[in-house]
Amino acid sequence: MANKIELTGIDDLLNQLRRKLQNASSRVENKALQAAGEPIAEAMREKVNRSDYQYSYHIKDNIRVSRVQRRDGVKYVLIGPTKKVGWRGHFLEFGTSKMSARPFAEPSFHEKKGEALQTLADEMRKGLRT
Repeated sequence: MANKIELTGIDDLLNQLRRKLQNASSRVENKALQAAGEPIAEAMREKVNRSDYQYSYHIKDNIRVSRVQRRDGVKYVLIGPTKKVGWRGHFLEFGTSKMSARPFAEPSFHEKKGEALQTLADEMRKGLRT
């Protein structure tokens, strides 16, 4: 589930963005990362089943794209269920001794990663034009 997306040619786009916008480039990068996470989050919402139990919080209603985070100088967003329901999402994704796995996160990632990359590039290009 901890897959990475490697981008080719994005370094040139980032350098152009930083040169042109200077201080505003960080804002454009953050907006682009969050927008790129939305197609994957939407696919997760479509794939996960709604429970029959009367939970006050369903996984389907609590899939979010996080704020931009940074680790070792690399920006990223987390996509998935919030902490309130994430523990239940783990059971669906990997299964239990009594239930087979019904993954929704990894298939959504693989299905929509191309669209997410395209959205990322488009948002950065929009930032360059402004």
